[in-house]
Amino acid sequence: MKRLLNSVVALSIVLFGFTISYRPADAGAAPKASVKAPTEKAQGGAWKAEWDKDVEAAKKEGKVLIYSTPSGDVIRAVASAFEKKYGIKVEWVNGRGEELTQRMQTEKNAGIRAVDVIMSGSTTTLTVMKPRGLLGKLGSLLVLPEVIDSQAWLNNSMPFVDKDRTTIAMLATPQRYVLRNTNLVQPNEIVSYKDLLKPKWKGRIAMNDPSVAGTANTFFVMLSLEVWGKEETKEFMRQLAKQEPAITRDRRLQVEWVARGKYDLSVATNLENAIEFLNLAAPVAFSKVQEGGMIGAGAGALAVPDTVAHPHASKVFVNWLLSKEGHSTFVKAYSSPGARKDAPREGVPPQMFPEPDEKFYGDTEESVLFGSEMMKTAREIFAIQQKK
Repeated sequence: MKRLLNSVVALSIVLFGFTISYRPADAGAAPKASVKAPTEKAQGGAWKAEWDKDVEAAKKEGKVLIYSTPSGDVIRAVASAFEKKYGIKVEWVNGRGEELTQRMQTEKNAGIRAVDVIMSGSTTTLTVMKPRGLLGKLGSLLVLPEVIDSQAWLNNSMPFVDKDRTTIAMLATPQRYVLRNTNLVQPNEIVSYKDLLKPKWKGRIAMNDPSVAGTANTFFVMLSLEVWGKEETKEFMRQLAKQEPAITRDRRLQVEWVARGKYDLSVATNLENAIEFLNLAAPVAFSKVQEGGMIGAGAGALAVPDTVAHPHASKVFVNWLLSKEGHSTFVKAYSSPGARKDAPREGVPPQMFPEPDEKFYGDTEESVLFGSEMMKTAREIFAIQQKK
């Protein structure tokens, strides 16, 4: 069943089983939420002793290694705050979801324990990592009262993406899918995704690679499950392929191409990279289309591997990252709305919040899992060779 939700003065969106409440940027600042964690008495007091032991053991381990899809700037801010608080060194490897998955698979096959924490997109964790047995049970590691308190999260429920509690959505990010060069494309020229099929745009479109987990994959999943249905979406993809889009996995380059005018339009643009250019006053803007967009975790999904190199440091890090302090640090660095009620709005660009007349669909486990089928369809239609 479709879950179409229009942005209104107070917008509520069901996402991963919880409701996201938005106020549009022009409606004034949202009131600060009052979030109370369970008392130590209610928790039995046992969590504190366990936590202190974990922190001490984590300090002895000395470091935590993160495999991260969010940019180096984002993870650098998070690492600095964590190191300052606990004195535990943070190391990280940046890469696309499929690159990190392959690295984890290679390490597992060789019996190497390296990574401790995974920060990526939920499509990657659920459709690629989880089926390969690469994920552990994140839920079993969470002990801080302010983290496991359901009242701390939107819709009073922890935003686990799957029933096995391997992945949690830290962000509630609205994803718009068409970016235009404002000097070359007028706002009224792209008001529907099917406008991309007009002859004038042939050879003038850059697109994120839809054959792997990422923004283009979620774009076609949304069209299939929420907008047009599977068959009409496949036909749209066939017609879009005839437009000869320049397909790339370099997310920043995709935006740069449009900003410089090499291409007029970008389909399935990575939001984080688009915001970077918007903040630089580059001549780019998202088109508002009638079919709408998605709200999801973006690259803000958190998970842990099935085996870790530094178990205590891993546990301390994920608890801290999901606490008010850690979550606020991540949200500000990522510049995207967070999934906690007390997530800050300061530092988050206004364009990251839905406008009153925009449509958005909430992500679901069904849509995430359907991503694998859509990757295969995209490889066939766009004649993309799968990298080994």
